[in-house]
Amino acid sequence: MERSQRTGPNPVFYSLPFLLAFALSVVMLMTDSNLRTDFGTLSSGYYVHWYVILATAVAALVGAALLLVARSRTAVKVGTIGSGLLVLVFLGAIATYSQVGFASAVDFANYLFGVTYYGGDIRYLYDVLLAVYFVTFLWGAVGLARSRSAKGVPAATVGEGGTGS
Repeated sequence: MERSQRTGPNPVFYSLPFLLAFALSVVMLMTDSNLRTDFGTLSSGYYVHWYVILATAVAALVGAALLLVARSRTAVKVGTIGSGLLVLVFLGAIATYSQVGFASAVDFANYLFGVTYYGGDIRYLYDVLLAVYFVTFLWGAVGLARSRSAKGVPAATVGEGGTGS
């Protein structure tokens, strides 16, 4: 069996969405005036959200570097788990609606996902960033699952005549 079939997604290609997520995060940090409202004061929860986006940007960059340097199945597993956790963080942010002055989680979700325009420059950036992490998670999970099932195929089916690993 070919090595690429056993290892899941190619780590080099799999690093690309992490680099895209990093770039989107940087654009969000630099352009979104709402994220910077009352930045650094305790009277607003926005500064916490700014730091969370900064942390996700750093995590995406570290993940991409890990994938490019290690180029292993383990790095892909870490990337898959990391992107899945970031999806949960981005969805969980909706529960912090009161920190940023919204009356309900629904209002904050409408803001984050661009349904209702409240001003600022975040419109659709959050959606795209969440989608990148979600697609990256699915790509890794499906690729790892497929490579795992390919390992379990009997050698005669694979055509190597060996153990199939």
